[in-house]
Amino acid sequence: MRRHFSVFARPNGAAGARVGIVTSKKVAPRAVDRNRVKRIVREVFRIWRARLGGFDVVVRLRRCPARGEGHLARRELVRFLTEDRKSTRLIQSHVRI
Repeated sequence: MRRHFSVFARPNGAAGARVGIVTSKKVAPRAVDRNRVKRIVREVFRIWRARLGGFDVVVRLRRCPARGEGHLARRELVRFLTEDRKSTRLIQSHVRI
C-alpha cells in the first residue's frame, strides 16, 4: 500500500545510487515533520544504497506520517525499494523525464 510516499527511479549510468527527497509545506506544514520524514528516507536509503546499484531515486512525500507511524513509513519505503530491485517494470513505470 502506497500511503506515505511516491518513489520514482531511473538508471543514472554511475556505480552508486543517489536520492532526492521532496517534501512540501502543503503535505507537512510543520518543519519538524518535514525534517523527520527526510531523516527516515535518508536512514532507509543509507542502508539500501549499496543494493540499489546505479539508480537515481526520488522520494516524494504524499502524506505525512503521524509521530507514532515512523516505523510504518520505513516499512513502506523498504517495501517499495525491494519491489523496484526485483522488477524493472516498476522502475520503468515510475520514470519521469
